[in-house]
Amino acid sequence: MALQGTDCRVAYPLQLMARLYRVEHLADARYLGPEDRARLRRERDGPVLDKLKRLMANVLPNEPPSSELARAMRYVLNHWEALTRFLDDGRLRLDNNITEQQIRDIAVGRKNHLFAGSHAAAERAAVLYSLMRTCAQHGVAPLPYLTDVMLRVTRDTPIEDLLPDRWQAVDGSTNGA
Repeated sequence: MALQGTDCRVAYPLQLMARLYRVEHLADARYLGPEDRARLRRERDGPVLDKLKRLMANVLPNEPPSSELARAMRYVLNHWEALTRFLDDGRLRLDNNITEQQIRDIAVGRKNHLFAGSHAAAERAAVLYSLMRTCAQHGVAPLPYLTDVMLRVTRDTPIEDLLPDRWQAVDGSTNGA
C-alpha cells in the first residue's frame, strides 16, 4: 500500500493499522460471532500489534519529545492496554468511529444550542435530540416514528413500547431510515 505524501516514519505504522482493519473486514465477511472474532484477532492482529509496539518503542527515543509523532506514540503506548482490549473481546469494535459520528452533530451544533430560549426549551430539545439519535441507532425512520408515536402517546400504550428500539408502527413497519 502506497501512502503518497506521508512521512516515512508513519507510513509503516499506518500500513500495520490497515492490516487490523482487513482482519475486521474478514471477520465481518465470515459473519463471525464474538468468540470466533476474538480468536481471529488474537491470531492475526496480535503479531501486527507486537510489531507496532516494538516499532514505537524503537522510534520514540530518537524522536524530539515535542513532535506530533512523539506525542502520538506516547499516547498509544500509555493507553496500550485499553487500545488493545478488542483482541480478547470480540464484542468490542476496533475503533470508536460510530460513537464519533453520533456525537459530531452535538459538537457542531453546540453554539446553536446556547440559544434555545430557556432552560426548559433546551431540556426539551435535548430529549428530542436523544430520541432522534436513538431512532438512527435502531434504523427507525424519524418522521413515521414521531407521527405514529404522537398519535399513540395519549392512548393506553405503555411508554416503553413507544421507544425506538421497541416501536412497532400500526402498519407493522419499523424501518426506513
